Amino acid sequence: MFPVAAHSRTTPQRLLPLRGGRPALIAAGLALTLCAGLLLIFSPLFIQETELRLYDLMLAGRAAPQKSGVPVIVGIDEESLKAYGQWPWPRYRLARLVERLEASGAKVVVLDFLMPEPDRTSPDVIMAERRRDLGLSPSPPPAVVTDVNSQRLAKALAGGPTILGYYLDLATGVRSGAGGAPRLPAGMIVAAMPGASAQWPTPTGMIRGIGVLTAAAGAEGFTNAQHDLDGVLRRVPLLMHYEGAYYPSLALGAVLLASQERRLRIDHDASETLLSWGERRIPLDRLGDTLIDFRTRDSFPYFSARAILDGHPAAGSLRGKIVLIGAWAKGLGDVHQVPSGQEIHGVEAHAAVIDTILSGTFIAQPTWARGAGLFAVLLLGGMSTWLLSRPGYVLSLLAVMGMSGGCYWGARALLLSREGLFIPPLIPMATPILVMTVLSLVKYGIEARKVQQRNRDLIQAQDTIIVSMSTLTAARDKESGRHILRTQRYVEVLARQLATLPGYAVLDEANIELLAKSAPLHDIGKVGIPDHILCKPGALTAKEYDIMKTHTLIGAQALSKTMGGTEHPEKLAFLNYALQMAESHHEKWDGSGYPLGLSGRAIPLAGRLMALADVYDALVSRRVYKRDFSHEEAQEWILARSGTHFDPEVVGAFVAQRGEFIRIARELADEE
Repeated sequence: MFPVAAHSRTTPQRLLPLRGGRPALIAAGLALTLCAGLLLIFSPLFIQETELRLYDLMLAGRAAPQKSGVPVIVGIDEESLKAYGQWPWPRYRLARLVERLEASGAKVVVLDFLMPEPDRTSPDVIMAERRRDLGLSPSPPPAVVTDVNSQRLAKALAGGPTILGYYLDLATGVRSGAGGAPRLPAGMIVAAMPGASAQWPTPTGMIRGIGVLTAAAGAEGFTNAQHDLDGVLRRVPLLMHYEGAYYPSLALGAVLLASQERRLRIDHDASETLLSWGERRIPLDRLGDTLIDFRTRDSFPYFSARAILDGHPAAGSLRGKIVLIGAWAKGLGDVHQVPSGQEIHGVEAHAAVIDTILSGTFIAQPTWARGAGLFAVLLLGGMSTWLLSRPGYVLSLLAVMGMSGGCYWGARALLLSREGLFIPPLIPMATPILVMTVLSLVKYGIEARKVQQRNRDLIQAQDTIIVSMSTLTAARDKESGRHILRTQRYVEVLARQLATLPGYAVLDEANIELLAKSAPLHDIGKVGIPDHILCKPGALTAKEYDIMKTHTLIGAQALSKTMGGTEHPEKLAFLNYALQMAESHHEKWDGSGYPLGLSGRAIPLAGRLMALADVYDALVSRRVYKRDFSHEEAQEWILARSGTHFDPEVVGAFVAQRGEFIRIARELADEE
């Protein structure tokens, strides 16, 4: 039985069979598709916020909708404050403003103010507060105090169609201002299907104007605005259900006041909720809000309150218009960020809602949008999985990118269309990309394992070839016994010891392994030595010894031809080490060796290592022509020739690893 000259290698169990990767790809793709579907259904906050940003991006490409030309804004701006003093103004001044607007032909005057307290600039109110604060005499109760400024404003409000703002509280239950229910536009009727407002927010309180004002106005409308998660105003409620009745927003109330048609109907089914007003169908979401395409500044005709009070508006510029009065100066009133990134005043937001209702340029996000998105996720995820589980990466990549891009551009086209449908495309467009990314990594892992296995097979084949080649020598020189195995281990031990010394950085783990792998081929040239010399039991003659010495060159030439017969000989590093060992393991440090008479570091390191390993093994092994030496005798013999026969540093490594050499010699001793 011939010795084996390489360590046995166990191929690790692969995670995926070489030919069984497609089921794993399909399973991974379907699992990712399922996860994407769950993300769409449950919509965590980060998904909702990203969808909102994507909506803003798509909305930016929408052409400005056709304007109704009805809303006009009158702002309490810096110019007005400079001319008429700080805010809030006395209500008699607001009365003058309302009267001038009514005289200019305004169809409806909208006051975007909350006035839940008496006017503190009224003379009687000032006197009552002075008496109270100074303790001069018991002050009369508020109900007795005559608020002439508010009465003056009430008279102006009663002079034409006007509507006041109020606030519906959704949390604290606060109540302020006039008691009772807000005033509806005369003749307003809301017919609602059962359960239509089941998911709408439920107000718990309100802040209204004082009774004298609410009684004089034609109607009231709530001013609530519904900001999204990121603080951007994209949608507003048009109706709210409070204590058994429906109440309109300030904008919807103004539209109803300006129209003879004041009947509303709320249609609700599993797919959508619609607010019908005449021929118009206003889409609502499940919370009762409608999406508004808020325009940028300067979208509506604007007049400074000062210009109105000074009597300067152009003739006919306000006739038949819905005129909204609101705070415009910096620091006054409410300001909202809209999808365009700009900030608009609250009065502008109301004007945008009025304009949207009258022009019919709604944006709808129907209830079935989620179902459509889920269908798209499952379809595109399944198609992406099927494509990526097949060969042809480039075609699959193009198809997947086309699917993802198609989702975005399709959703954008629907949003920009006349119907203005918004179907969130984020998860459907991200699903093919997610599947492509993960499955590409999985495919890479499968292919990498295939390559690793092929490399293992090649290494195994190389080791087998080395074993086969080395056994040729062992088969002819039966006295060598387990010499090949022992010298291989000796070389590895010496190399690891030298790697700890400065100047031997080349001896990394990879090169040490290559040195050990190539060691069995050091005597490969002996296959070219005649049997009568190689197997001679006695001492060789001088002529026979000269022939025996040629085994170094024979081995080197054979290995050189083997390397030269490949396209990339530089990749056969282990054979290069084997060539160096075969050719130079009989060279001596002082240059007295053969076949080339090299000396010192001119001798390749592989040859210097094998020189000591070969001699040590020959010394401690029994031969027909000699007895076996003890380790101490062999060490003494080698030390005596350090610097002449052997590299002194290699000898130092040998001494340092004395115990390993003894252990290897015992473990791999020749059989008796």
